[in-house]
Amino acid sequence: QTSANLLKTHSENHTTATTTMPKAEKGTPKDIANRMKAKGLQKLKFYCQMCHKQCRDENGFKCHLTSDSHLRQMKIFRDNAPGIMDDFSAEFEKGYVETLRRRHGTQRMNANNVYQEVIQDKHHVHMNSTKWTTLTDFVQYLGKKGICVVEETERGWYVTYIERDPTLLARQEAQRRKAEADQREERLAAERREVLRMEAAKALDRAGGVVERKASEIG
Repeated sequence: QTSANLLKTHSENHTTATTTMPKAEKGTPKDIANRMKAKGLQKLKFYCQMCHKQCRDENGFKCHLTSDSHLRQMKIFRDNAPGIMDDFSAEFEKGYVETLRRRHGTQRMNANNVYQEVIQDKHHVHMNSTKWTTLTDFVQYLGKKGICVVEETERGWYVTYIERDPTLLARQEAQRRKAEADQREERLAAERREVLRMEAAKALDRAGGVVERKASEIG
């Protein structure tokens, strides 16, 4: 279905009427809105993955689909559709997993929340260009591949990254051992303080007995 999504427009008639619109005056609300749109994330359905081009609206997207540059990219796609889709899938997987690992480590996270973080980058690989139809399909793939622990709940799918980096695992193990050593040292120090306190109390008791005997002798 992804191939059809990328190529669907070639079986349709894309006759569009173009009208020259006056440019919004600088500083006006329309100008500010236009600049915000140009800078930020726009509608995913108006993004062409093959050309890495974000269009502003449906009309712009239709115009792009009939452009020479887009048609050349479609020819490239037709000649190697499986390979290109595999590349897009690998890039999407890498982006998602890296976002999960770097921002959340091994913390249990809602899969959709992580996805929302991924798509904040307007140059991210769009899922409709990959071999996964839905986020659920992708999450289940992560679980089957052993990349994450996945869990379906009433609030949706949750993912927990499984750390496999030997360097990081070694560092975490060293930190764990240091924490245990610090706790052990603190426990021994507390025991030593308690022993000293008891010995001091006994010494005071003995000193008090001596003073009482001397006082009675004097009396």
